Amino acid sequence: MSAEQSLSACPPASSASPEAEAAGGYAPKYLVLGPLELRRGGLPCTPTPLKHRALLALLLLHANRPASVHALVDGLWGGRPPRAAVATLQMYVSALRRILDPAHRLGGGDARRHPVLRTSGAGYLMAVAPGELDLDLFRTRAALGRELLAGGDCAAAGAVFRSALALWRGLPLGDLGQACLPPHYAVRLSEERLAVLYDRIGADLCAGRAREVAGELRELCARHPSYEGFREQLVLALAGTGHRADVLPGGPHPAPPGHERCRDAPVRRTAVPG
Repeated sequence: MSAEQSLSACPPASSASPEAEAAGGYAPKYLVLGPLELRRGGLPCTPTPLKHRALLALLLLHANRPASVHALVDGLWGGRPPRAAVATLQMYVSALRRILDPAHRLGGGDARRHPVLRTSGAGYLMAVAPGELDLDLFRTRAALGRELLAGGDCAAAGAVFRSALALWRGLPLGDLGQACLPPHYAVRLSEERLAVLYDRIGADLCAGRAREVAGELRELCARHPSYEGFREQLVLALAGTGHRADVLPGGPHPAPPGHERCRDAPVRRTAVPG
């Protein structure tokens, strides 16, 4: 097996099925809302070495923004980089460039002007087109759902929030682990998911679906006791089903991150149905 073959499970272009080619051509699709995946033409093309995957994840989390060499070295090795960290990073970048667009190197293209992974000042920039990164799709759908909810279209908002949450395949970047990537990246992504889940339940309550979400909210309160927002929604759901919430575990807790501006609209509207 050659060194290049060991870098990735990328299929050659000729191995892509006509269905996959029609669905996505050979443009990569980047997935971070679960185990890291890189797809070309619908087929897996994910780097094999852990550090290469960790670098790809860092670049995707900074998609379309320059990531400095210092930030990448810190993300890959924390406070204990190897002596040749910058040179090692450059080797990892070269490996990713071969995976992301093999034709560029074979055609004699300037590596610094790579069409996907470009040199940018004292760092690198990962160029990601609209619709190529699942995280971008998630955030776009979440924003649309919040617009619909603010406009009072609760049923449509709930459907859009569901489509956003459906993009998740498990723990974000769960295949990398803390040894390869600082944990705060996954924590922040998980907080974003909880925020959208909170909004989706708010839309369901607003649409008069209290009975359907009451059981889900009991589970969420047990799994996330520090999120006051779920407790408030459970009170509303129980009221909507004709039950009283005389006793709920715990005392006052902070709401899900970033929800101070979002909480009032779903709570006010959910008090009406039922």
